[in-house]
Amino acid sequence: MYERTVIANGVRIWCAEHGDPQYPAVILIPGATATADAFLPEYYEPIVHAGFRVIRIDNRDIGRSEWINYAANPYTIEDMAADIVGVMDALGIQRAHLIGTSMGGMIAQTVALRWPQRVLTLTSQLSSPGASDPSLPGMSEEIMQLAKVRLSEDPEERVEQRLRLFRALCGSRFPFDEELRRDQFRREIEANSNPNSAHGRVVQESPSRLHALRDLKVPTLIIHGTEDPVIPYPHAVAMAKAIPGATLHPMEGCGHETPLPLYPEITAAVIRHLRSVSG
Repeated sequence: MYERTVIANGVRIWCAEHGDPQYPAVILIPGATATADAFLPEYYEPIVHAGFRVIRIDNRDIGRSEWINYAANPYTIEDMAADIVGVMDALGIQRAHLIGTSMGGMIAQTVALRWPQRVLTLTSQLSSPGASDPSLPGMSEEIMQLAKVRLSEDPEERVEQRLRLFRALCGSRFPFDEELRRDQFRREIEANSNPNSAHGRVVQESPSRLHALRDLKVPTLIIHGTEDPVIPYPHAVAMAKAIPGATLHPMEGCGHETPLPLYPEITAAVIRHLRSVSG
């Protein structure tokens, strides 16, 4: 792994690179308040071994990337999409496969809409064409209440807060893997994750992309849990219907996460998708 911080769209963005730099690039974009550590080795290592250069990033306003004073300098999903293009420019990448989870999927969709010539494929996981789209169901009341809790400045309490939230995100098919998530959240906090990130606000204020996605020409894979309480499954169905030729891969009985037992199935689907287009 090679770590570096680049200036992208005027913002410091931290990156971790895996694999041969001559291979086709795959950029992994995490969700709201999550760092690059949300992409576990069990997810990205098979992609590297399949012959791809994988770049994980911390989005702006989280982790090892630049934190933003939102009140003084508000930003949008569109700004975060421009960050991704800036990362590609800084790393000398003309075209890349984009994989985004939750908010990261929204960012990836926006890149594909605004800069389709820079995108080889789009993989949108557990994401939405517009979290506030009135035509689509909203998150569950339980999740809304848990999401309102302000993250503690105390690292161990923050881990416990994240665990309470992620227990509620888990679907019925697999038991909640507390040990795995506890380790993930501790690594995120060690990476200096920002407890005051404005990501949640940015997602809620993002306009719907549902109509615009009807004109998207980028090959698209949509992965979604059928029991997702944050972004309900109809969001994925609507997106799959809107994007021409999109493939929908449901995770039956799963919530707003990709359970570790499903990683072989999901990474195999992702690799097939990446290989469908030459870099």
